[in-house]
Amino acid sequence: MGDLKISQLPDIGVLAGGDEVPVADASDLTLSKATTMTSIQTFVKNLATGGTGAGTAPLNMTAGSLLTTPEDGALEMDADCFYATVDSGNRGVVTTKHFIRLDSAYTLTNSTAKQKLFNSTTNGRLTLETGTYLFECLIYLTSMSATSGNAKWSLLGAGGATLGTILQIVTGQDGLADSIVAQSGLFEIQEAVTVTNQHTANVSTAMGSLIKGTFEVTVAGSIVPSISLTTASAGSVNAGSYFTCERIGSTTVASVGQWD
Repeated sequence: MGDLKISQLPDIGVLAGGDEVPVADASDLTLSKATTMTSIQTFVKNLATGGTGAGTAPLNMTAGSLLTTPEDGALEMDADCFYATVDSGNRGVVTTKHFIRLDSAYTLTNSTAKQKLFNSTTNGRLTLETGTYLFECLIYLTSMSATSGNAKWSLLGAGGATLGTILQIVTGQDGLADSIVAQSGLFEIQEAVTVTNQHTANVSTAMGSLIKGTFEVTVAGSIVPSISLTTASAGSVNAGSYFTCERIGSTTVASVGQWD
């Protein structure tokens, strides 16, 4: 048979499991080697074990353009996020979640100065790229001052990122766990510690807060979720307290999905 261009080769149709496909043998390129379609399907289904070095992950997607019309079952990635489509046309964000959690209690410095909430990593600090993030933080503090067991929250803390378009709500109580105390809180649109206590003051040495919101990182850098005690004390951040955030898109993202 004379030389043919690839475009001139006949269509062989769907390959069967036992059909062979030629492969190169890196150990001896003079040998003619082949593998079966079944072997290739098995490899794709059961991805090879990853290594510890760069480029050895079992699956490594490259950022690119998204489908004009999302297709059912498609997995995609652009420069901002991963996406998955579970019904035709309805694409959703597959987020990468960052979290920090205390497995044992952490004693704060006896000070009213702003300080980190978590020591489960040395600095309690998270470095983020630019983008829009959703976040949630749950903290329970005890051994606080009986004069005013209250505090002020800071999203940025001593971090170096530049944050923008922040909206967050703090809810909870100035009171002990399992006690019936009126819930209180506030909305905030800034990352720094405010002059306002998080909750309505109560004569208690404990405080629990749930903080949720969204923020933008306009200049990449770090955040250090922090607290500023209203009255200095060696307060204790209890085990189980956590902070988590996930990137949902660029700083201009407005929606993902079949909104109209």
